[in-house]
Amino acid sequence: MQCHAAHVAPARWAERRCARPRDCCVCARGGTLRRVEPHDLCARVTAALASRGLDLAAPLAVEDHDAAAPGLAIAPSLWGRARTLAIVVGNTRALWPRFLAAGTDGADPLDAFVERAITDAIEEATPHAGWTVRWAHHVPATVAIQRAADVAGLAYLAPSHLCVHPTYGPWIALRALIAFDLDGPPAPTPRIERPCDCARGCGDALARALDAGAPSSTAELRDRWRLWLAVRDACPVGRAHRYDDAQVRFHYTGER
Repeated sequence: MQCHAAHVAPARWAERRCARPRDCCVCARGGTLRRVEPHDLCARVTAALASRGLDLAAPLAVEDHDAAAPGLAIAPSLWGRARTLAIVVGNTRALWPRFLAAGTDGADPLDAFVERAITDAIEEATPHAGWTVRWAHHVPATVAIQRAADVAGLAYLAPSHLCVHPTYGPWIALRALIAFDLDGPPAPTPRIERPCDCARGCGDALARALDAGAPSSTAELRDRWRLWLAVRDACPVGRAHRYDDAQVRFHYTGER
């Protein structure tokens, strides 16, 4: 796991606005107000997420996401801070057994599981802090989740359009961006060095997938899923952390 440093549910994100003074929460030991330290909050949230299989997380300032993706700027709708704390959340294959144990019923069971897990983790770790979540799976998009992972130094956004983690390679999924009513990192996080060379790794596989043309429907995309799986498989980074076949088929085809 990486960590550097009244409840409503609108249509595209979960949110809670804190009624208490800025930067304060209730101390569990005495019920008194104390200042919330962003580093401590990050550590608590990270641990709560990891216990639910969401084992990748890294902090950033919302404003750094906005600079990288101005068309999906988030900060103007938040608390008016100069730099606002956020955590980008993802997972390795560690999420899969927890998801299976929870059940796979429903139209979008994994998305529903992720929303419950992340919301529960935040509530557990920050019972009195103001926060809002933008989900990576919502359409139309409300967050540039790959840009967020890149500027947070969590994973490198490669020319293959995959985010590549230095350990897990492309075998990760990005789930959400959580923003908190707290000051974020004072300066942008250094991005990770490029962990791979697409020209020598996935370049040929990417070219074959692109040559097939842009899919015009979800059904067409699923018909071509092996072409896009080949792009991931060609990456030399993180091969030991590849999803198992059942997880691969679920992610690419929805097959359960």
